This record gives sequence, C-alpha cells and structure tokens, in this order.
Amino acid sequence: MLSSRLIYKLKNPLLALKNRPKILYTTFSSSKSSKLVQDDVKARQEKLEEERIRAELTSMEKKQSQNWILEPYVKLMRLNKLAPFWLVYWPGAWGILGAASYLNTHPDFYMLALFGIGGLAMRTAGCIVNDIWDKNYDNKVERTKDRPLASGQIAIPAALGLLGLNLSVALSTLLQLNLTTQVLGACCLFPVAIYPAAKRFTNWPQAVLGATFSWGALMGWSAIVCSNLPQDANILSFLPAVFLYFGCINWTLFYDTIYAFQDIKFDKKLGLKSSAMAIEKRPVPWLMGFSSLCMTNLALFGWMTGQEPIYYMSLGLAAAHFVKQMAFVNLKSPESCAKQFRSNNTLGAIVTFGLLASLLIK
Repeated sequence: MLSSRLIYKLKNPLLALKNRPKILYTTFSSSKSSKLVQDDVKARQEKLEEERIRAELTSMEKKQSQNWILEPYVKLMRLNKLAPFWLVYWPGAWGILGAASYLNTHPDFYMLALFGIGGLAMRTAGCIVNDIWDKNYDNKVERTKDRPLASGQIAIPAALGLLGLNLSVALSTLLQLNLTTQVLGACCLFPVAIYPAAKRFTNWPQAVLGATFSWGALMGWSAIVCSNLPQDANILSFLPAVFLYFGCINWTLFYDTIYAFQDIKFDKKLGLKSSAMAIEKRPVPWLMGFSSLCMTNLALFGWMTGQEPIYYMSLGLAAAHFVKQMAFVNLKSPESCAKQFRSNNTLGAIVTFGLLASLLIK
C-alpha cells in the first residue's frame, strides 16, 4: 500500500510536467481568441459610432434644408455656384475697359458694378429658362437630377415668377444705359431664349451659348463708346468690339465644350446634342483651334484699342493657361472637366488685370 502511494506521488509531478505544454497552449489559444473577439467588438463599435455620426449629420442637413425654405430658389438661380456668373461677367468688363482705353479715359467702376448686377440677373434668368426647357431631361441625368424643377421642389408657376423678378432687375440696370446699349440688351433676349432648345437641333449649342455669354462684350463697349462719341462715328468704332466678341465666343466654345464632356453619355441616351459629341473623336485639335482663335482676336482687340505691353503679357499668361487646361484635363472624368471649366475664371481675371493695368499706366 505504501509503495503504491509512493509510486503515485512520483508519477503525479511527471504527469503535471507532461500536461503543462497543453495547458500553456490552451491558455495561449484562449487568450488569442479573446483578443480577436475584443478587436471585433471594438471594430463594430467604431462602425456603429461612424454610422451614428453620419446619421446625425444627415439629419442636421435635412433640418437645415427644411428650415431654409429659400434653398430651392437659390439653387434654381444657381446662386450657390457663382463660377459661371463670372464667365458671363468677364466679356462685359473687357468691353468696358477696352473702350475706356480706346477713348483714353479713366476706368468706369460704376459701369463695371452695374454690369455685374445686370449680368447676375440675366445669368440667373437664363438658368431658370434652361431648367424649364430641360425639366423632363434633367431628372434622367445624374448631375442634374436634384435640380429644383426636375426634382419637383419648385413648380413651374413659381419659377416663372422668379424669372420675371430677375428680368425686372436686369431691365432696371439696362434703363440706366444709353439707347444703343438698351437696344443691344433687348436683342440679347433672343439667344437667351433659344439656347436651351439648341441642343435639340444642332451639334453646336455651345456656339449659341457663346453668342449669348459674349453679348456683354458688345454692350460694355457700347455703354462707354456710344456715350462719348457722336452718332456718325459709332458704327466704325464698333470694329474692335467685333473682334472682342468673336474672341469671347471662341473662349466659350473652349470651356463649355470641356464642360459638356461631363454629360456626353447621358446626352447620347436622351438624344441631345453638344459640341463634345461633335468633336469626340478628335477633341485636342478642336480645343487648340478654339483657344488660338480666342487669343488671336484678343490680340487684335488690344492692337486696335492701343493697349500697353502689360496687356500682351497678360495674354501670354492666358495662352499658358489654355495649354495647362489641355494638358491636365481628363475628358473621361466629370470631376476633371468641371475643375478645368471653373479654372477659366482665372484666365478671365488675368486678361481683366492686363486691361486695367494698361489703362492705369497710360
């Protein structure tokens, strides 16, 4: 009996030593599993927290939208996106500054401000007309499906009322100009009205847009020149403005063709047309042509209005900007097209600086 107990005691430590690796492995395995579970729980908690924050932000945005009843009207007038407004404004500013240089007078800052107000009113009016025309198309295009008219946030009668308000503001600014400029302003209503329909019957609706956006060049020139020269001299004095006008049309063809590449696949599905579709197979030569014609006309405009060397330096920078856009734009990427489109305001500001600096140097 004693010997059997002794043998058991001697064997028991050996058994414990023999089983220790298993115990250690089991402890390590359970520890590893516990850590994985903890990590999984932590990841789930972080994900839930992110979802909660996202839900709160979405709720806040909805509340802000609901609280601000004017938001759909701001979007309809595109007051939340002012880059295109400046593209409308630059040709008018160039006409005003170029005319002042042509007449050797001081820059008319009041006229520049007046054209800013009128340009904003006409641009918003054009956006409303465009959205009324395209109401049944915009809701089928990813980029435009949330526009107020397309999404049903605003009814047509309300949009027409807002259109009347903007046209009234534009008219009030127009009546402060001379008669020739008033006639030109009234003529501008025609291209504004037909542009939205142009994409249904021509591959070059951007040319119609260019004629519309560039109209300010003629009006800006007329507002200054026709107020300072006798009537019989006005007709011949419009020649520099004609070169400026065609330069601005080609500039618009350049940047709005890039812009049109954003919607090219949707336009094809809907049976709409654009210059992007017309030049799709060879876009670079066409864009080079538009930019070259723009720069040529701006240079002729500068020569005819007696600009100083600093103006031609600004044209050199503008030409470099054209090259930069063609080098960096990815016509298959909507984001890239939109970025380069907006960058044309830099080009507009460069030319404006050149005209203003040239005028101040004289």
